[in-house]
Amino acid sequence: MQFLRAGLLSIGLLALLPADAWAQWSVSSPNGSISISVNRSSAGALSYSVTQGGAVVIESSALGISTSIGDFSSGVSFVGRSDTVINERYSLPGRKKASYVNNANEALLRFSKGGQELQLVMRAYNDGIAYRYRVPGSGSLTIYGESSAFNLPDAATGHAQSYVSNYEGYYTARSSFITGNFGMPVLATAGSRWMLLAESDIGGSYHTAQLAGGSGNNLRFVWPTAASVNASRQFNSPWRLAVIGSLANIVESTLVENLSAPSQLADTSWIRPGRAAWSWRAGGNQSDYNTHVAFIDSAASMGWEYYLVDDGWQESWVPSLVSHANTKNVGIWLWVNDENVKTEAQMRTLFSRWSGWGVRGIKVDFFDDDHQATMQLYEKLAQVAAEYRLLVNFHGCTKPNGLGRKWPHVLSQEGVFGAEQGELSASHNLSLIFTRNAIGPMDYTPGAYSNSGGQTTWAHQTALLVLFSSYVQHYSDHGAMYHNSIAREFLRALPSTWDDTRLLEGNPSQYATLARRRGDDWYVGTIVSGTGRTAAIPLSFLTTGTSYTAHIYTDGTSDNDIAYQVQSVTSNSVLNLPLRANGGAAIRITAQNVPVVPSAIYKIINRQSGKALVIQNASRSDTAEAIQWDYLDSTTNDEWRLVDVGGGYYNLVNRNSGRTLDVSGASTTAGAHLIQYTSRGSANQEWQLVDVDGGYVQLVSRSSGMVADVEDGATTNGANVIQWPWNGGANQQWQLVQVGSIP
Repeated sequence: MQFLRAGLLSIGLLALLPADAWAQWSVSSPNGSISISVNRSSAGALSYSVTQGGAVVIESSALGISTSIGDFSSGVSFVGRSDTVINERYSLPGRKKASYVNNANEALLRFSKGGQELQLVMRAYNDGIAYRYRVPGSGSLTIYGESSAFNLPDAATGHAQSYVSNYEGYYTARSSFITGNFGMPVLATAGSRWMLLAESDIGGSYHTAQLAGGSGNNLRFVWPTAASVNASRQFNSPWRLAVIGSLANIVESTLVENLSAPSQLADTSWIRPGRAAWSWRAGGNQSDYNTHVAFIDSAASMGWEYYLVDDGWQESWVPSLVSHANTKNVGIWLWVNDENVKTEAQMRTLFSRWSGWGVRGIKVDFFDDDHQATMQLYEKLAQVAAEYRLLVNFHGCTKPNGLGRKWPHVLSQEGVFGAEQGELSASHNLSLIFTRNAIGPMDYTPGAYSNSGGQTTWAHQTALLVLFSSYVQHYSDHGAMYHNSIAREFLRALPSTWDDTRLLEGNPSQYATLARRRGDDWYVGTIVSGTGRTAAIPLSFLTTGTSYTAHIYTDGTSDNDIAYQVQSVTSNSVLNLPLRANGGAAIRITAQNVPVVPSAIYKIINRQSGKALVIQNASRSDTAEAIQWDYLDSTTNDEWRLVDVGGGYYNLVNRNSGRTLDVSGASTTAGAHLIQYTSRGSANQEWQLVDVDGGYVQLVSRSSGMVADVEDGATTNGANVIQWPWNGGANQQWQLVQVGSIP
């Protein structure tokens, strides 16, 4: 971390002003676009305002705290100022970006009253502002309350959730913020500028705050009750922050993490984000051992890293269950009620036992409280769990406030009205992208196909797995719903942590399209609330000059139907996807990196049967059918050349006949037979090689978008090769093995 200290400034003229004079201090963001200014009135009361591009976005708002050593809401005198440049980079195991950049200009203002000092720290970022209070010294300290506020413009509107202690409510559209108590974050807009109001770095030193509406959209910080805060000197309040700018700034922001205390863990190598199967919402009997075995096996077949055993598990069989899961390379998480881990002694007793069994993580539930003591409990749980190398997911809890940076093994938090509540609307899902999920990981448990209740389409549910970020992403449906889905391979490939996150388009009341990158692969999710639309998605975020394959899962002919198609795309492409009402689409975009040697001769082997693609009876005639047969290594009938025809497509030319693999009759119907035919430059003779995994590819017809498929999954010689919609089956996957080259 780099902190460039400018030193204590006398502030020249200000130091000569009388104590009752008005004064102002400002600090601007590194790019100069955002400024926060602090004013001291003639009565010694502090306030601040914020501008972006010269326009006021937060009007004059009160500052100050009341403590056992003095009330600093008025009567303060200026002492001095020091400035610091914050310039830091860091990374996290669970993340929405590969590298986090914490770059701001900071001003520390010192004030005094009655011989006691208050420090106000304010930061200006390129995408927002933040401030906090410090009380230096030694000894105990009691905080009675704050004067702090966000005074929004009179015309401000937005989305906010009425405060509930577990944050399980709706973010609804607001025409003003005059009445009501709101749980943070609060999304507000005035004109073309958006703001997300939140807090960070609470630790165990404070209550979590609410924002109380008031006249003129003046949102005041208030606590859950009138209870005071018990602290010690060298006290730091939480950061009060506002992300400011476009909706992309809101969704992509890492301001909450940047303002948090840095990681307390020297070794994070054991922290592994991942995907988790979860049987509770699917109606799985949590006390039944065999239920869990089935879900573990399902998770393993999907390539997912974890399985969560929820409320009702039996201590007698958990060690055996963990042993079974280990054979499947699936880690076990256990649910626990927070009442059973209130003390450090309880934590150590249970965590030691569970860690000894080989449990990988814990889901701690039912906090339902925002007071200081509960915030301290979160901290202690995170600390002790780390000692036993247990990953953590908090449920029935507060919203994120940077805890995942300080304790990076805390991979998710609920604090959301999620899928466990049942059928949720598209409008609710949409609002979460711009509010709750913008401040940290969110254990919504998406992917509810069988329980969506007609409120959203299945493609919408698939898109949520991209749109909603949780570093342990729980899939909430039956394993069979994923195994039998046309989106199975998408769900197998989808990561839970990201190297880049970009909002491509959006409106909190209408639609959103988000792109996330992991390695070289991009994933795009788009949803609509209400009336259907055609999403026009520009792919300009892709690397220029590289060809990609887009696997597109979008709304089909009914709400419970997902349509699949494959397109060759570049950074110049625009995907135009029709979405049903409350529908969506999910896309995986991969670089076309299947190596094809122009002069090579290949055998093409089916993954399921191990047999080769050949022409029946070694015919050299047009319309002879393609079948599978044992590779003989003594005939050219089971050997093929790939001829590049441009756009990422190839003719597959049989070496024996010189004819091209062809969809019979140029059919676009599932089940049409593949044949050979004289090359004629038609789309039904052009094939795209699309990576699957393990060195296997799909052979995708340009004319139909379907793939080469061994009929009925047969493993016998002579089985027909047909075209069929991609379903992820091994009978639709082929390996190209070079067996020679053309002289």
